[in-house]
Amino acid sequence: MPELTLDQWAAVRVAYETSALPLRDIAAQHGVSHVAVAKRAERQGWLRPGEAPPLPDEAASEKLVARLYRTFEKQVAELELRFASGEGGVEEKDARTLSVLARTLETLAKLREGKEDDAGAAPVDIDALRARLQARLEQLDAAGEAAGAPAGGFAAGGDRGLPA
Repeated sequence: MPELTLDQWAAVRVAYETSALPLRDIAAQHGVSHVAVAKRAERQGWLRPGEAPPLPDEAASEKLVARLYRTFEKQVAELELRFASGEGGVEEKDARTLSVLARTLETLAKLREGKEDDAGAAPVDIDALRARLQARLEQLDAAGEAAGAPAGGFAAGGDRGLPA
C-alpha cells in the first residue's frame, strides 16, 4: 500500500475520531492497512468517539510538582553561585530570569495548595523560600549599588549600557 500524505493522514484521523465506523472500514476507505491506522492512532494519541483521555495519576502529579520545585531551587542556586563568583554584575537578563523564577514559585505554590501532603515527604515552606529569595535579591541589589549600578539594578530603568 502506498504511504499517505499528511493531508490524507489528517482525513484518516478525522474519520477515526469522529465516526463510529470500525477501524478496518476507515482503513479501507483511505487505502491503508488497519494496522497502520492503529499504530499511528496509538503513537499520536488519537481518541475514538466517547473515549475519554486517562485521568492524571495523583502520585505522578505530585512527583511533577516536586521535580519542578527541585528545578526551581537549582536555578536559584546557579544564579547565586554566578553572582557570588563575581562573573559580572546583575544584567537585565538576570533580572528577567529572577522575575520568571518568582512567578514560577507562585505557580508552584498554587499547585501545592490544592494537594494534601499525605505522601510522607517533607512539605516545602513556601514563605521561607520566598523570604530567602527576597533576602538574596536585596543582597544582589546592595552589591550592585556598591559596584556603581543604579539603585534597584539595571532592571529598575537605569543605564542598561545601551546608547542614548
